[in-house]
Amino acid sequence: MAETYSLAAEKREITKKSARDTRAQARIPGVIYGHGVESQPFSVDYSDFLRLIRRAGQSALIDLELDGKTIKVLIHKYDQDPVQDTFTHIDLMAVNLKEKTMVHVPLEFVGESEAVKTLGGVLNTSHDSLDIRCFPGEIPHEIKVDLTVLKEIGDSITIADLKLSEEFELMNLDADVQLCSIMGRAAAEDLDAPIEVPDADLDPEKEAETEA
Repeated sequence: MAETYSLAAEKREITKKSARDTRAQARIPGVIYGHGVESQPFSVDYSDFLRLIRRAGQSALIDLELDGKTIKVLIHKYDQDPVQDTFTHIDLMAVNLKEKTMVHVPLEFVGESEAVKTLGGVLNTSHDSLDIRCFPGEIPHEIKVDLTVLKEIGDSITIADLKLSEEFELMNLDADVQLCSIMGRAAAEDLDAPIEVPDADLDPEKEAETEA
């Protein structure tokens, strides 16, 4: 059973300046919608939400305390200021614990590859998260990827290698998709090399004269 986190919220009245006023009070404006609830604006303490995100990530099941009720919610999305990187708005989605839902779960790469440690290999990761469908009470905080199984140059880990629980229905990707692999140093350097782009402004007639 996934750990559940708590978050206290207050009702918020919608006016032209309500979102700005809310942020000025060190609170984050938001809206809740979904199973069994009407769309409703709210606000939460900025520090409380920051602690929640740091502890639980975006995929955690949350007990939202609002208007004397406890509502099971997931963070559907949040907006951040592009300059200050602060939270500016939150969308929370109420869920039915008896119905599966799709969630975005981060991958956590753990351990050290012997191929990197002793053979000079370079770890190349192609995905940092997976979309899965499961019951809200089964949502994992993260999915661990054990790098210690990568012992030779060319070794890789696919989604199938993770042996995910039968409770998790994989979305958008096939099981044979690689999540990471070990590359040789030269191959990794070639991958990072800049791509030369022809000069698009070169006059075709001048180019022909040059070739002549």
